[in-house]
Amino acid sequence: MQKWLLLTLLLATPAAAQDASLTESFAEGFTFHVPDASRRLDPDGAVIYSKSGGTNTQIAAVRQGAVPCVFIATSLNLNEGISGAPIVMLEETYDLRGVSFDANPKHESAPPGGVYLSMKGPKIQCRISTGGSGGRLQRTSQCGDRFEATIEERMLPAFTATVAKLKSLCQWK
Repeated sequence: MQKWLLLTLLLATPAAAQDASLTESFAEGFTFHVPDASRRLDPDGAVIYSKSGGTNTQIAAVRQGAVPCVFIATSLNLNEGISGAPIVMLEETYDLRGVSFDANPKHESAPPGGVYLSMKGPKIQCRISTGGSGGRLQRTSQCGDRFEATIEERMLPAFTATVAKLKSLCQWK
């Protein structure tokens, strides 16, 4: 019985405890976060962003999954001034194991001073979205074999540092 409990605890322990800076770098360099938001690190290694102002309140958390190279991002947006979808919650899982990777500064969609990121791999990004208002919430889920994003100039230092760590750790092609 004790071996079973130990094995369960080991499998459930986030890999973020091994390298919290990797999670922070991934959050800063790869994922969308709220500009000008306050930022803090939780004891579990999650990077938390929050911003409140006007009619919007946003909070987001990025943490490493139970295995290296898997990251989980959760965000909640309370858009009080918007009539269509005042509540939006996103849960995204990024599985970066063995993916192909291309960061192109000359791509037509690359922002000034930044790069256009294209990554491919089986179920590289899975997204669960819940949104709506009051009694009309809808939930959708989808997984894709491609992840594309623009990396702005202000995100580039964290992005570059994280790429260097993840290329070998995650065996990128």
